[in-house]
Amino acid sequence: MAAGWNRDHVCRGITDGGKILQETFIDSYDPSVLRRVQYMLYEIKWSTSKRLWQRCCHSTRTEHAEIHFIEDVFQEQRSHPSVHYSITWYMSWSPCGDCCKQIRDFLKEQPNVNLVIYVARIYWHKEENNRQGLRSLMNIGVSIQVMDLPVYSYCWRTFVNDEDKDEYDYWPRHFAPWIMLYSLELQSILQNIPSCLEISTDENQTPIFSLCVEDEEQKRALTSANP
Repeated sequence: MAAGWNRDHVCRGITDGGKILQETFIDSYDPSVLRRVQYMLYEIKWSTSKRLWQRCCHSTRTEHAEIHFIEDVFQEQRSHPSVHYSITWYMSWSPCGDCCKQIRDFLKEQPNVNLVIYVARIYWHKEENNRQGLRSLMNIGVSIQVMDLPVYSYCWRTFVNDEDKDEYDYWPRHFAPWIMLYSLELQSILQNIPSCLEISTDENQTPIFSLCVEDEEQKRALTSANP
């Protein structure tokens, strides 16, 4: 892997030690706003060791963070083929349909990998390619969930730069409505029923979120989404 390519994925809001800056985390993982750059906080556990590899990366103009992880991070951190890996991604945006295909191909080539994905937002949630991609990951055993408040708290304690940080400085209680909305939409996607989430913008380009529940299937999806 070229060193310059690696720096491209860790140059915005990430310290040399692999931690995300406080302001970058707060801004990028706020589900009530729509940021362009995709961030990934990731951890790798090995079946042969108790240690964790925990780092951060982000997308570039030409490559999403998932592909950087698959092609670069995992290849650097992998060991003997018999070792089993538990990998968790905490993502500011869910994978797109094209990345879902590459994730599926990666997991088929690496049957010893278990992948769990937490997302703050759903990427272009009405695009059918993206919806099918997320369902296809679920169908091969990938756990996909919307980040809830305990997960936000864990990421704050684990991945955010320690400098001047107080554990109680960040408690995103105001995220709860958006967590519920995205949880409902994810349930709709995984259950293959129509979208329930509408996102528009006002004259100041501020996102406006609304819920559209029109039938019993969507109501059941709302009931099963329990952030």
